[in-house]
Parts: sequence; C-alpha cells; structure tokens
Amino acid sequence: MFEVICQASPDQPERACEDAFVLYQRDDGQPRFTIAAIDGATSVARFGPLDEYLRRERNNITPAGLAANVARDAILTRLAISHGEMSPRDLILDANDVLRELLEHVAADIFSAEKILAREPQHAAVLTDPRKIRLFLPAAVVTLATIDTQHHMLQYAHAGDTSLMLIYEDGRVEVPTERGPRMNYESALFMASRSMSNQKRSMLEAINDPVVRSLDRDHRVYHNYVDEKGQTMPSSGVGVIDGLPELADYINTGTLPLDGVAVVVVASDGFGWPAALHEAPPERKARLEMMGQRIRREGVARYLAALRAEERADTGREKYPRFKLHDDATAVVLTLK
Repeated sequence: MFEVICQASPDQPERACEDAFVLYQRDDGQPRFTIAAIDGATSVARFGPLDEYLRRERNNITPAGLAANVARDAILTRLAISHGEMSPRDLILDANDVLRELLEHVAADIFSAEKILAREPQHAAVLTDPRKIRLFLPAAVVTLATIDTQHHMLQYAHAGDTSLMLIYEDGRVEVPTERGPRMNYESALFMASRSMSNQKRSMLEAINDPVVRSLDRDHRVYHNYVDEKGQTMPSSGVGVIDGLPELADYINTGTLPLDGVAVVVVASDGFGWPAALHEAPPERKARLEMMGQRIRREGVARYLAALRAEERADTGREKYPRFKLHDDATAVVLTLK
C-alpha cells in the first residue's frame, strides 16, 4: 500500500511547492517499485536569463521548483525507457545531466562567474569566488530507492538532506541516509544560537541577523563542493542536482535487506518532526520512533497535520531553531506489512 503527500508550505500560499516525488511500478508484473523524494533548494541569487525563461516558458515557477520538476520528469522518463532497470545512482546522474542540458540551452552563462558578471555586474559582491556560481544554479536534493519485494531487498541513492526511513515491525526506525558532513545552514543556526545566548536576543532576532543570513546564503558554495584546486571534498560538501558534474562524487548509495521492515519512507526534510539544535542520540531515537508510530498508526496526512500544529506552536523558533516556520513537505510511504 502506498501513501503520498506533497504539500507546499502553508505560510507562503502564493508560492508553488518546490518539492516533487516519484512513484513508479514496473509494468511487467514484477514486484519492483521506485520511489523518490525531491526537494528544490530555495534560490539565494537570481540570474536574468534564467528568470526570463521561467517567466516565459514555465509559468513563473521558482528555480528550486524547476530543478525538482526537471529531476522528477527525467527520472520518470528514464525509468520508462529502461523498464525500471537503471540503478538509483544512474537515475540521479541522468537527471543531473538533463538539468545541465536545459540550463545550457536557456541560460548558458550561468556556469561561468565571469560571464554572469559581464551580463549583470551588480552581482560582484556575491561572486567573490568563481565557485559561487552555485548560488545561482537551480538545485534540488534527492533520495531515490528501488524496492524489490520478491527478493526483499532495497537499493538507494541519496544526495542532500532528503531521507530514507525504514520503520521496523518492532518499532525501531533507521535512517540509512543520515548525512555525514554537516549541512552548512546548520552552522548558521549554531551561530544564531550563540548570538541569542551572548547578546540576550530572541532566536527570531538572531536568525534574522544579517551575518547569520549571509552565512546561510553562502552555504550553497558547498553544493557539489570543490576546493581551490578544483578537487571534490565529499567530507565537506553535499550533493545536489544542479547540473555540475561533481555530483558524481557526492552520491551515497546502499543495498539493504528488508527483513523485519514494515514501512519504507522517502521524504523531504520538511516532513521530518523538528528537533532541538543540540539533539542527543537518545532524543533523536525517541523522535524517530515517535514519527514511525504516528505514520503507521495515523497515516501521513494526520501525521503532517500534527507536524504543522507543532510548528505553529513554536513561531518564535525557540524550541526548534530553524529559518522557516514551515517548509514544503513531501513523503512517499510504502507499507510492506
């Protein structure tokens, strides 16, 4: 049984959802499914030629929405052509290639800091490093899983802060995609937390500090990160679908048995129950198990309603430090047992 939810943030009703999802079943009767959660990364710098394309050809969706939609469509197209036989990693890389081809067609200069500045010199304060073209690129993170129910195996590929969650029959919850390098926006939240403590400020004041916001903006330089010599650093960067070939070094993959697994979930980070900034391992375990229990007992729609209520009760961001009150929330849930 499947449940799917893809809901835009309720505090921005004028903006279309920047998430997308994939739910695919092979047509030849084999018990194999491909599911994915795709989360567009909100833009921090805009480029005129891309904006013009989005206005003229894409009904004025955001760059983040473009990246998520292009990735979804590319994955579904490739699944149909390959009859579901491509690996999760190759599906993500193919989606990245499709996005690059589109950007080269509609806004080719976006891959060059020099060419961006030649067109729009007002970006000089942002483009202090050629690697900061990443601030302009449409980007999306993704978790994609293939489930073979006949052989009770799951394969996944993952880039970014979406997640794969396995809910076991005994109540345990595991997140195999738990990220290694810390997402840099979390560094900005740590700075906000220190500012709140040292300067007697509210968390809302601290996260709106220009220095904190600047750090949050510049974290995108770590998307498919390269050092000054152009070498990738998987221990420091994070993978995203943004058209850059370095993504190949930032995709995490795995193969897992499904013995004892009751529910498989792929989800955007906006679907996760909020956490304290300095969450201890026992607290994290309890939070994940509570999520698993709610999803199994109530279903994703009621779970999400409870999540939204919890977020609204913390408008000051004191309990759960975060930049957004709400985020887009997407999940594909496959119940095996």
